[in-house]
This record gives sequence, C-alpha cells and structure tokens, in this order.
Amino acid sequence: MVEFAARAMAAHEQRPEDDSLSDAFGTYRPNMLQRALIGLARATPLHRGRLRHITSQWIYRMGRPLDIERLGCNFRVGNRDNLIEYGLLLNPGYNQSEIEFLSAPLGPGSVALDIGSNIGLYTLPLAKTGARVIAIDANPVMAAQLRFNLRASGMSDADVANVAVGDSDGMGNLEIRRDDVAMVNVVADEAGGAIPIRRLDSVLAEMGVTRVDVLKIDIEGFEDKALAPYLAQAQGDMIPRRIVIERAGPQDYPACFEQFERLGFTLHGRTRNNSMYVRPE
Repeated sequence: MVEFAARAMAAHEQRPEDDSLSDAFGTYRPNMLQRALIGLARATPLHRGRLRHITSQWIYRMGRPLDIERLGCNFRVGNRDNLIEYGLLLNPGYNQSEIEFLSAPLGPGSVALDIGSNIGLYTLPLAKTGARVIAIDANPVMAAQLRFNLRASGMSDADVANVAVGDSDGMGNLEIRRDDVAMVNVVADEAGGAIPIRRLDSVLAEMGVTRVDVLKIDIEGFEDKALAPYLAQAQGDMIPRRIVIERAGPQDYPACFEQFERLGFTLHGRTRNNSMYVRPE
C-alpha cells in the first residue's frame, strides 16, 4: 500500500444520491470510440499503473458513466475517480487470480466476506458461485453503487452492510486520499462521527452468519484493527479457509500475520498488492 496524504471526506462526497443509478443498466454503453480505446488499452501497456488512470480519464471525457460487463457481471463505472473502476474498465486480468482463488471452494451453502467491497469487484463474481456474500463498505456512496451493480447483474444473494469494521463499536469519520474513492479509510472519533464502526463478529451475528468460507479485506490500513481481533476469537466454521488481504507495502499487516501463523494459515501466493492465505483442511 502506497502512502498518500489524506484529507477529511466532505459530507457531500458521502451522499449516496446518484441520478444515474435510477437508469436501467445498458443506458450508458460505451460509444464506438470509447470501445476502440478500451480495446486498445486492454491489449497494450495502457491498462497498467498510472497509464490506466490517464487512459480512463480520456475515455470518460467522451461520456460517463459507462455500463460494462466483466467476469460475467454488470458494472456501472465512471461516476467518480475510483482506481478499482479503472482496473475493471481496462485491465482484463485485474485481480483475477485473487478472485479465482477465493471462488474455487465456493458454492451454494458457503459464505464469503468482502470487507472493503467498493463497487463489487469481488462481491459480484463471488456471488455468481451461489455462495452467500456479505459485502461491507463504510462509504455510503460505494454501498449504493454496489447495490445497483448487484441488481444489474440479477443477483440477490449478497448482503450489503454500510459500516466500518474495527476492534470496538463506536463512530468515526472517513478520510480520502488522492480524491479517489477506492482510497478511503475510517478514523475513529470518540466525540462522535458520521460512520458507525462495528466489530466484525457483531456484524456477522446480526446477519445470522454461522460459517465463513473465504474472506477478502482491503480497508486502507485498518486491517489489523478489523480482522486480527476477529480471528483471535473466531472458532470452528467461523474461521475462513482462504483469505485475500491487501499488503502494508512489502509486508503483511503484523497483527493479522500473527493470527494467520497461530491458526496454521500458509501463504498461497502474492500478487502486486495482495497476499493469499489458505488454511489446511
């Protein structure tokens, strides 16, 4: 995870109202020139790194939002600057190895957690397996867009929780970096805040979850407060079999890694930004 200066997220940036979400999927299909640029980017280095951001902005200048299909799911992208959406739009293999890793053991009756779900890069393909997916995101705008993408994909097997996850219940506020809604984190505020912070075990108990098969977490540095306390007390079927976690730079978050070791997880592999862990049967 690269560090960038953060600022408080303004109240208007957290309002879920978005006029385009009332329009049917397919209303904003890419035009001919946009389709040509998307195809060019997917076949060249234009879909990588900083070039991906620049190319996406060129495409959006011709009209946004855009309705696209990826991994057999429907996504509306382009309403806001969002690095997850740039990847969905232009990178044909974006996070695909992580998604396939988590999807492999899933099916009807299994449960997947997507903590820091954004617009559903993981939630939608995991729900396609028939598993129940619990999607958690602290940003009300992202939760609203995720619900739209689920409806657009004909999916009702996902529960969306618009809360932050931490080591204790409380309230907090959102910070954003680089004006990018994929780089948002919560900061606890003892004096009160706009965003509820909940322990993960409490969220799952309220939803009647009795097993967790796989888990993905990407919450911009809050991982040790959100996941490590959960793993420290989880037992039996509530301990995931597979985990994908964003890395803190070249290393994993220390408190999470300590719990992985204690529970017998082994490293399956690493991608540019994430680590994949598996727990022996």
